[in-house]
Amino acid sequence: MVRTWTFRLKAFLLVLLGLFFSLGIDMIPANSQITSSSEHTNLVQQTELTANPEQLLQQGKNFYQSGKFPLAAKLLTQAANIYQSQGDILNQVLALNYLSLTQQKQGNSTQATEIVKNSFNLLNGLKLNSDPAKKIKLALTALTLNTQGNLQLNQGNAEEAIESWKQAAKIYGEVNDEVGKIRSQINEIAALQSLGFYRRSQKIFDQIQQNLHKKQNKPEIQIAGLRSLGDVKRANGDLEDSQELLEQSLGVARKLGSPEQESATLLSLGNTEFFLGRRSQLRNTVNGDNPSPFNCGGITKKPQTKNSKAINYYRKSAKSYQKSASKSTSKLSEVQAKLNYLRALLELQQQPKAEELRSLQTEVDSLNPSPSAVYAKVNFAQSLVCFAEQENPNQENTQPDLENIARLLTKAMKQAKELGDARSISYALGNIARVYEYNKQWEIAREYTESALSFAQSINASDIKYQWEWQLGRILLKQGDSQGAIKAYTLAIESLQSLRSDLIALNLDTQFDFRDEVEPVYRQLVSLLLQPSTSSKDISSVKEISQKNLKQARDVIEALQLAQIDNFFQDACSIAEPKRIDQIVDNGKIPTAVIYPIILPDRIEIIVKLSRVKELRHYTTNQPQTEVEYTLNLLRQKLQQRYTFRDREQISQEVYNWLIEPIEKDLQKNQIKNLVFVLDGLLRNIPMAALYDGEHYLIEKYSLALAPGLQLVAPSQENKKLQALTGGITEPHQGFRALPHVAKELEKIQSKIPSQKLLNDSFTNKSIEKQVTSVSYPIFHLATHGKFSSQVEDTFILTWDGKIDAKELKEVLQTREESQGKRFRKLNPIELLVLSACETATGDKRAALGLAGIAVRSGARSTVASLWRVDDESTSILMGEFYRQLAKNPNISKAEALSEAQKLVFLEHRKHPYFWAPYVLVGNWF
Repeated sequence: MVRTWTFRLKAFLLVLLGLFFSLGIDMIPANSQITSSSEHTNLVQQTELTANPEQLLQQGKNFYQSGKFPLAAKLLTQAANIYQSQGDILNQVLALNYLSLTQQKQGNSTQATEIVKNSFNLLNGLKLNSDPAKKIKLALTALTLNTQGNLQLNQGNAEEAIESWKQAAKIYGEVNDEVGKIRSQINEIAALQSLGFYRRSQKIFDQIQQNLHKKQNKPEIQIAGLRSLGDVKRANGDLEDSQELLEQSLGVARKLGSPEQESATLLSLGNTEFFLGRRSQLRNTVNGDNPSPFNCGGITKKPQTKNSKAINYYRKSAKSYQKSASKSTSKLSEVQAKLNYLRALLELQQQPKAEELRSLQTEVDSLNPSPSAVYAKVNFAQSLVCFAEQENPNQENTQPDLENIARLLTKAMKQAKELGDARSISYALGNIARVYEYNKQWEIAREYTESALSFAQSINASDIKYQWEWQLGRILLKQGDSQGAIKAYTLAIESLQSLRSDLIALNLDTQFDFRDEVEPVYRQLVSLLLQPSTSSKDISSVKEISQKNLKQARDVIEALQLAQIDNFFQDACSIAEPKRIDQIVDNGKIPTAVIYPIILPDRIEIIVKLSRVKELRHYTTNQPQTEVEYTLNLLRQKLQQRYTFRDREQISQEVYNWLIEPIEKDLQKNQIKNLVFVLDGLLRNIPMAALYDGEHYLIEKYSLALAPGLQLVAPSQENKKLQALTGGITEPHQGFRALPHVAKELEKIQSKIPSQKLLNDSFTNKSIEKQVTSVSYPIFHLATHGKFSSQVEDTFILTWDGKIDAKELKEVLQTREESQGKRFRKLNPIELLVLSACETATGDKRAALGLAGIAVRSGARSTVASLWRVDDESTSILMGEFYRQLAKNPNISKAEALSEAQKLVFLEHRKHPYFWAPYVLVGNWF
């Protein structure tokens, strides 16, 4: 369910935190006494008459903080002009900084840039004699650098923003302004993390923490600073760290005896606890489904099997929100906490009391006009719809009080228009359209959606623009305009792809709503492009779909794979090369077929790219998603049970018939030797090698590989140098069982190719980093415990002295710091990464996404890993044969070498797929 307003402050916080912190304004907006629109006019006229620049500046700041940006811009411009006429350059620059931020909030980046340039020009031309004046000039230079950093990050130039904030922090240090320094460093952390430099950001993070704990005489700074760091950690998905920091902030606030500070921190803590619940819950879900315009389906119409951990976190968040509301000294903050409390109740599937809703509606209605008040009204309207659906989950025609909801949204729209804030106007109009869509009034829903879209386009707000383009696509489809719907869906995906570089929009809300708010856009467009024929068959059917539609559908599937990897790491650092998709298959030495199966609610669609065949092939298997996922879950269970035979073969053959049997003739006709799968959903948890045709396993007929989209497959190096860094743990350690055959596994590798070995207590984080960053080993083989999870923080490999998580592994393998300690450069890419003793997390249905994420972001061209833990004796045999094949035949592909090793185990050691099937090759297969 969309809850954009509640956490929108978090997204803006990362770029505006410096301003709020420097002014001593708490990050949860305080309630300001805002006059009516007619009073605004009188006030502006009055201030124009008095021409008092101090009053203009203060009122402009007030308007800015309450979201009245056009009024703020007018008054701040006047203040700056008066200061200019008075020759007061320092105050002019201060006013210009606020004006630049105001223009940024309105999407006027050109004007904002010019204002920053003007500020720097004024400061550079200012000659001052007294030391106090020089100190103020330096402080204003730092402030302008902060404003410039905000603008640069808004424009997607994170590296430039980092440099601006680094300079600002240095200047603040020179003038002994520790608060300003902390402010700039927190912004720098946000930008570094957006680029994936987590270790660099952690160093700054540690410095800030140390400085904050020195400020015992300034508890307000400690509270706000710890809360800011907690919010940054939450935005980055480091939820446990966020929780710890916010609890520290809460402890200081309680000692201080400040209800306002305690309320603000409790609200932030409740948000972190809520997302901890979401993270636990989403491990049990696979593909998103969004049947309702208000996206209530995930929490109402489908019974959720929430685990006890998720329920606990939701209960904690509900209590934190209640406490925050009770202690709040700000009406807006109190309402925000109460609305978040409703969201927690929805996840707990608990109905609030009727009188609570009536009382809250009165409070929401009485909020003074501001963008946050607009979002509050929309949020409350959404909650009313979802509570109505939750109360009657099995009734198809559940009707909430649409008249009351429409009234709330109309009032929100009127307030947004009074404010002149295009973003909140768009948000209100789009949600009014949702009411009409909900009520199946398609034409008026379309009109409101197009109006909302127009406002979003005017400020280039892609994060809400895509929602209205998607909404328009759904409405046009209901009106029978399938081509118009395809166009709207296509624009929605283009908007989503533009968000890859808009680092501000990629916040934690987006990450956890990805399955309900992003994935369905891609899946629904694929479904539209590959409309099923009217004559369906039980197993499969070939349909005449245009090559244009097939290519677009293939591109959409590729884009979804890329979006899932970006979402996993919460950044947009995957390097995609879409032009290479066909070339990489056609130019390969081995005849290859790339198979794209995508699971839709009513069927499986399969697109196939064959080597040197221009036209794509297309097949449909008519099986509903519920049956497909049940069968795949059952097959995974049977494959992991060592003593299952006939029933496992029957289930495996059923999946074979869905995916392979329809395309078998094409594969034989084109003499295909290698299959590459771009898998979707639960299919990622199934080793394709174990699919069974009734007589043979798939691995007996083809070499196999997986690819998280061909646009993410890196080309292979021409000269394949076989030299490896190997490492592992044989002894029981940190609660993990012993792997006694690891020593033999590494010895076998060493006997086949030159290698450097790190075993047991020499296999530490520092030794790994030292070896990787000093020698460009083409092969990196780790025989240690590890886990792949759908959550990046739970994806790790075990070392002797700890764990290396997915983000740290990415940095270790991809970059190194030069001796100066200031610049970073890429290492030579790793040709092959092998994780021979890892497994996917138990109970996590999307855990294989962690494997795909590691494969893509490690920088390795190819990755070999296991989907489940196998006894290390079988692993030792398989890995020994894998390297023997690579060493004896320089022309063999990695996919062929792995297939030969799997067949050796199958034919000479263990027949059951449990022992040989889970090993998969991801990425470059040649």
